[in-house]
Amino acid sequence: MASPSAGTYQPAVRLETEKSLGIIQRSASVNYSWVGDVRKRYSDFLVYEISKDGSVVHLRDYIEDEPKETPKASASPAASENRASNSNGSGTPVIKAPEAIQTLSEDDQQKLSTLLGEEVAKKLIEFDTSVQEKRATSGDSVPFNAITDRSQRANVHQEVRRMFSGRIETVADSTGVITATASRFAIKGPGRNQQGNRGQRRDNNRDNRSRADQSQSFASLGGEYLHLTLYKENKDTMDAVNTIARLLKIKSSNFGFAGTKDRRAATVQRISIHRQRASNLTWINTRIPNIRVGDFQHAKAPIQLGQHGGNEFVITLKNCFPTGGTECTIPQRMNKIQQSLELALAHMKQNGYINYFGLQRFGTYAIGTHTLGMKILKGDYEGFVDDVLHVDETLFEEALAPASTTTRKDVSAHRENIRDNNREDHERARAIAVWKTTKNAGKALEIMPKRFSSETALIRSLGSNPKDYTGAILSITRGLRMMYIHAYQSFVWNFAATQRWCKYGNKPVVGDLVLAGPSKSIDADDEETIHQGLNEDALYADARVLTEEDIASGKYTIFDVILPTPGFDVKYPTNELGKFYEEFMAKEEHGGLSPYDMRRKNREFSLSGSYRTLVGRFITEPQYAIRAYHDDTEQMYPTDLDFAIHNKALAKKTLANKTGVKRPAEDAVPAANAWSHFANNAAVYDNAMADHNRLEAEEKPASDTPAVARETWVQTGLDNSAKRVKLARHHQLIETSATDPISRADTSTPPPTTSEDTASSAQDTPSSTANFALPDGGVSLFPLKTETPMDIDQVSASPVPSIKTEETSPATAVTAVVTDAKADPHDWYGGKVPVPTSPTTGATIKEENNTVEPTACKDSPNTINGVVLPEFHTASDNPLSSTRKLFSDEDIDPKARKIAVILKFQLHSSNYATIVLRELMGTSVE
Repeated sequence: MASPSAGTYQPAVRLETEKSLGIIQRSASVNYSWVGDVRKRYSDFLVYEISKDGSVVHLRDYIEDEPKETPKASASPAASENRASNSNGSGTPVIKAPEAIQTLSEDDQQKLSTLLGEEVAKKLIEFDTSVQEKRATSGDSVPFNAITDRSQRANVHQEVRRMFSGRIETVADSTGVITATASRFAIKGPGRNQQGNRGQRRDNNRDNRSRADQSQSFASLGGEYLHLTLYKENKDTMDAVNTIARLLKIKSSNFGFAGTKDRRAATVQRISIHRQRASNLTWINTRIPNIRVGDFQHAKAPIQLGQHGGNEFVITLKNCFPTGGTECTIPQRMNKIQQSLELALAHMKQNGYINYFGLQRFGTYAIGTHTLGMKILKGDYEGFVDDVLHVDETLFEEALAPASTTTRKDVSAHRENIRDNNREDHERARAIAVWKTTKNAGKALEIMPKRFSSETALIRSLGSNPKDYTGAILSITRGLRMMYIHAYQSFVWNFAATQRWCKYGNKPVVGDLVLAGPSKSIDADDEETIHQGLNEDALYADARVLTEEDIASGKYTIFDVILPTPGFDVKYPTNELGKFYEEFMAKEEHGGLSPYDMRRKNREFSLSGSYRTLVGRFITEPQYAIRAYHDDTEQMYPTDLDFAIHNKALAKKTLANKTGVKRPAEDAVPAANAWSHFANNAAVYDNAMADHNRLEAEEKPASDTPAVARETWVQTGLDNSAKRVKLARHHQLIETSATDPISRADTSTPPPTTSEDTASSAQDTPSSTANFALPDGGVSLFPLKTETPMDIDQVSASPVPSIKTEETSPATAVTAVVTDAKADPHDWYGGKVPVPTSPTTGATIKEENNTVEPTACKDSPNTINGVVLPEFHTASDNPLSSTRKLFSDEDIDPKARKIAVILKFQLHSSNYATIVLRELMGTSVE
């Protein structure tokens, strides 16, 4: 597929690439003439899946558990269920009750007979019974009578899947005959644990939550499919699924999802895993830094491709600049961009946008996926293989450079080139170079990165059969093969859409196509579903041609007009656009193909075609925000992970308040950090207190009352742990009532320090000698004789003594100045605890491993985990009369030198966000 193409985030490069793929026209005749960089960072592109009910999927919560033991293959959940069901709790085996056979309701039986006929329906029900009893094999099947009507076939596929809960799969051939077979899950069932007591011992090591989870049957949990929310950063969906599957030691085919999501983005979606439990996955959150899973729920059915209502996008465009704004100030540029945005959004809300297939449909390499698909359709299989295994000459030479470089300068230059290219792309080039020069498939595959599955499949196949190009192509997974072919269809569709818009504009005309039936399935033609090989009969409705009467009725608008992708089972417009399909595809550079001849000898390469709306529209009202900033690494909108961390901190704070645990005030959080310094320098504080008490005693008349010593364990942290570091003897003055035998502690002469105390202090203090002096007029650290107790504010506002530690090493002496005090729950120091800070920087002295709550707990209402929430605006329907407040110098950070635009909108699953951005921005290059 050659090396990666030039950066299409650059407006000029992007414009040329779009033109080569037919993305030429815009729904508006006005060029809004402002530009911005897309995806400067992956966190600038946020994607949230929309459920069928219209709700947006978010990661609400996740758990981070350390694994008790590495998962043992895929048998873990099934094995635990076996252990739970085959034991009565004391280890005595019991007979497992057989699972009940699920039967169809009378209504479903009657409906099945209507769809298939009584005889076929009866055979299918009997076949389902044998499947549930595990008597059916992969070779068993039930053929249906031929059904020529496409919409009826689609209905049969859907109803059979629903009635039999996915236990039976149906496939239609080119003649319309549908064959029913048992699904692989129904035949094979879950794996069973053959490890006996080893599995039992593993369960004994799990915590209570895990044991409770494992002991429950899937039926009691809600079903065999674990549904969960997947949050991922900078990974595509299949990469994330494969990574999780590898860690769980199960097959990726056990996973289900409604659609794939962008790689260079932070995305959220629901996925399902067959026969897994939540306790088996929580530890994943500690192993993969850019993946989080949570919000677990069991269900009886998996999540299947196409089972979602679209996507919500929050996209940040950075380095935004209006055309002709070179001499303008930042606020002036922001106002120009805001005006353009208001106009563009108002127009798109009313008129929509041309529903082109976006650039990502055609790949990121110099040889596009549509070119590969065209060669498959032409029958040029050798050319397809050569293109997939193509490497640019420069990158090819770089891949072979280490073997020929002899000087340090050459090696340094080579390494610099590797850094300029993606490392995985370099490894791919090196693997292909090895294959082409040595024909050693094994050695090449050792180098090839795993994500290049097409290249891997071709090299492996050609290593065994060097001239079998057809077999090599068929060794690629069906989803990828279909991706190449569908990319060619998308290529033709884009040029047809451009021609339709240029020829007829934004009004329906005679000869246009519209859907003949309900339009609910029109969005199923997106790459997320058909690339994965979903049965196309279940996806597309039929179309009909508009007549003069239809146009005169005013019933149809441009939003109803559809265009076909080339195929043998679609209709083409009867106006001049139908002829365009023929002429465009017949050109040699476009394959020399015919739109009416899309069947191939190999059924895998035949195309039935589909329909796609010409003009797309938003699902909900789009919103925008504009901000000035100064650093491209700034995050403009919090991800779901940020929200989850923020919510965890709030929950922790709420729990602490409910349980009566006093949390330090916002300005007292540094006091909590100072505990570690106190514990590690206990002798320093003890001696400082003794010095202070002696000075205080010298100013008082002698007393006959003896001093009281309390022996106290010093605690090291705020987690109430029982760890004891040292036994320290604290000399303390105690206020007592008149009835007490001791009226007042005397500090005229401190009690002698024992050798035990000295040794203990020496262990905990890094210095061997220490001198401590209170400055003149300094207030006591521990106001023991105050009639009215002082609060923290009073203490911190008073003059404070210094505590100096002299190191015996050559290192610079560390001085801690007490600037604050904290409540003393154990009354060790008269109710207050000192808070040391650095005298040079004024910063609170902290320990590396502290227990301070996450930053999120200190967020202001409009800040989430340190990320400021933007203030979104909805575009006015009449922007010319809008009274939107203009930006001024007072509204922005004086350091800001750049402008960012944050957009939030929802699209149907087949629509591309990048196409929306293209319409909104226009370009300054044209």
